[in-house]
Amino acid sequence: MAVLVYTRAELIHYCGVLRRAGIPYVDLMDYDGVSSDRVKVGTFKRAKGLEFKFVLLPGLREGPVEPWSGESDDSYRERAERMRRELYVGMTRARDGLWMGYLVGDVCDQVRA
Repeated sequence: MAVLVYTRAELIHYCGVLRRAGIPYVDLMDYDGVSSDRVKVGTFKRAKGLEFKFVLLPGLREGPVEPWSGESDDSYRERAERMRRELYVGMTRARDGLWMGYLVGDVCDQVRA
């Protein structure tokens, strides 16, 4: 099983969640490919080329990504497209099951901080 996220900050957050729950995990940066019962946690980029029986994608946002203050239209389009590609990579890492969760409002901003 894998938990996949966009950013390293989100990865650190979910590693903490798993640690506090007593669930064994391994960061994909340290994963050697040997099968184990530990939950694999990593970014979409790090998961590229890997496959997992089940994939959880927590912390997704509902709706399209919003432009940053002062961001040009071209930069916004490039960032939104990159995020869509990364999400596609995450979704296609699942062999048997995929769970996608999203956060609403302030909670989402707290996780991403």
